[in-house]
Amino acid sequence: MGTDEMLIYDFLKASPNDYALERDIARRAAGKKRFREDPNWVRSVLFQMVKDEVLETDGCGQYRLRLREQMKLKPHKLTMENWETWELVLDDPAKVRDDSQHS
Repeated sequence: MGTDEMLIYDFLKASPNDYALERDIARRAAGKKRFREDPNWVRSVLFQMVKDEVLETDGCGQYRLRLREQMKLKPHKLTMENWETWELVLDDPAKVRDDSQHS
């Protein structure tokens, strides 16, 4: 990531679930001075970040960090085919050894 991308990323990281307007990103990410000099500096950077799938947009000029998909682990059902791979732990082996040494 370049400097501009890092500025935008850091700005949006402060509120990752909320969308921010393009204008607000341009003004707050790099400062008001840069915004006054070139208010459109952010457009090409935002476009590239959306293309690289770092950001997502709602199509109305608002952007936010792309959320990672949560891994949905499905519990495995114990069947006759997979029972050999399951391990049943009844007691902690270290605790069993400690108890036998103290007796």
